[in-house]
Amino acid sequence: MLSDVQFATADYVVCVLALCVSLAIGIYYAFSGGRQVTTSEYHLGNRNLNFLPVMLSLMVTSQSSILILGVPAETYLFGFLATFAGFGFWGAYWISARIIIPVVYPLRITSVNEYFELRYQSNRVRILTTFLSFLFWFIYIGIVTYGVSTAIETVLGAPVWLSIVIVSTGSMIYTAIGGIKAVIWTDVIQYTIMLISVLAVLIKGSMKVGGGSEVLRVNSEGDRLNIWNFSVDPTLRYTLWNVVIGNIAKLFAFPLSQSSVQRIGCMPSIKEAYKMFLIAAPLMVLTFFLAGSMGLVAYAYFVKVRCDPLKSKFIGNPNQILPTLVSEIFQENPGMTGLFIAGLFCASLSTVSSGYAALSSMTLQDIIRKRWRKLSERKSTIASKLTVVVVSMITTGMALLLANVKGTLLKLAHMVLTIPTAPFTGIILYSIFCTSATTAGAVVGGLTSLLFYLWMAIGNIVVSPPSVEKKLAPAPVDQCLSNFSMISNLTNSFTSDINSNLTDISSSTVPNALEGFSKIYTLSFQWFDVIAIFLVIVIGLIVSRIVGAPKEEEVDARYVLSFIEQFFPYLPEKVKYFLSCGSTIPKRRRQIQAEERQDNQQIMVEDKFTRKEDNYS
Repeated sequence: MLSDVQFATADYVVCVLALCVSLAIGIYYAFSGGRQVTTSEYHLGNRNLNFLPVMLSLMVTSQSSILILGVPAETYLFGFLATFAGFGFWGAYWISARIIIPVVYPLRITSVNEYFELRYQSNRVRILTTFLSFLFWFIYIGIVTYGVSTAIETVLGAPVWLSIVIVSTGSMIYTAIGGIKAVIWTDVIQYTIMLISVLAVLIKGSMKVGGGSEVLRVNSEGDRLNIWNFSVDPTLRYTLWNVVIGNIAKLFAFPLSQSSVQRIGCMPSIKEAYKMFLIAAPLMVLTFFLAGSMGLVAYAYFVKVRCDPLKSKFIGNPNQILPTLVSEIFQENPGMTGLFIAGLFCASLSTVSSGYAALSSMTLQDIIRKRWRKLSERKSTIASKLTVVVVSMITTGMALLLANVKGTLLKLAHMVLTIPTAPFTGIILYSIFCTSATTAGAVVGGLTSLLFYLWMAIGNIVVSPPSVEKKLAPAPVDQCLSNFSMISNLTNSFTSDINSNLTDISSSTVPNALEGFSKIYTLSFQWFDVIAIFLVIVIGLIVSRIVGAPKEEEVDARYVLSFIEQFFPYLPEKVKYFLSCGSTIPKRRRQIQAEERQDNQQIMVEDKFTRKEDNYS
């Protein structure tokens, strides 16, 4: 039975406590330790944070309202195969561990964009990647804050703008005053609350349906569990090929982003950084599967009550499917609906705060210190804190803008969020693995890739190809009228809208198939990133050949890697030398690393000697 939910006092208490805990952690770190007065402590935690909280923070940065609302909605509409996108995280993080960590950790950089100036001895590529990074975080934070507002609107009827302001302001306060330490430790608390809320929905929802086996049976009959789709048709929204391969390319942006580079820099050793990536990856897949399972529970429940809330137009947004389920199953459990909203708030707060921290670091290193090179540590830290306030205002506006875009949060993220990330990923891979890379190649390749992605994304949204948008059959709607009649605040006009909608369900028309050049827009958005990354590398190599590529011996080995050496390290040396076409990069990198180890050992010996002298004195 679909009905209104009264948000009880216990629900408000749970939500307020979740927000207060986050603020309290920020206040604690603002007045403890070094009091966040140096940029090293504010942005990197003095490069000496514990492995476990940083790993959880790395995970939760990419698990927000997009995951909690978008994945269940996609599963509800298109089946459980949508959740296999989680394997994209696994592949992206494990592959990226062999790419980004060995490059950025020894450089001890704060902003990922600093690498590009070191690599090319030019500021042009850094300007482009800084623009792409800022665009990514503004869009990402906007989508996340908009996502939580849809749930609040469904459950409480609160206006969208109010939820957006609460999330933005809360994240801004504890990030600005507490720095990266506050962000990481609030992420740990927020991840715990989010996980508890997800498990509560799964357990209670399954009980309402009749158990886990009944949930699987209903979804099997509804074709939601058909995951063995090996079709090579590039227009299909979900196949095993594009869900795994396409999402590895699409999700490369997260382990290569500023947020991940910050957390790599927080680790006391490179070994800890590798461990963080390797353990976080499979845990992300597990969280994805839990989120997708909520979509299965939602479908089974609405089949049981025989009223699809989306088809009957009780709700008009797929992202409201899960909040509607929650409002139904927890009617008799005060505080539980509040727990779900708190989990959603926490998922959003963690991502937004990480975004603020990333934007603050990039603003300091890529803009402020480029303009004022002799800025003191104290003034740099103050500037970083003020940056958080400014970017919170910008991202609030972005969220209000994105609130007008239709579709599930997951599709919105795939279509809009990855517009800047695919060119950025391509530029990184081109710069690290192509010793012939040039400034012109990176800039031209990146801009071409960006234009391609803009063209395809906008065209796909405008044309909305029917083959890509084909949904599975919804739950029955024959009991919606009797259910809706029990809702006291439904107006007569709304009831008439439901009647007309139920009448028109069987007579709905199928959109005409696209013809001619427009067929290109039927390509699934899952493949956009693969093509965009490929464009950067191919066009970059062509441009480099035209303008004149540098010789390999002229390239600083600290900033490049050998693909064969990184991904086939156990092959015999002669085989690796042959496959890498006689590259000297691995040998030169080993020499540099050996020299760095000797220097570090010498520093340790000198420090030990100095301490003995001080003790003797």
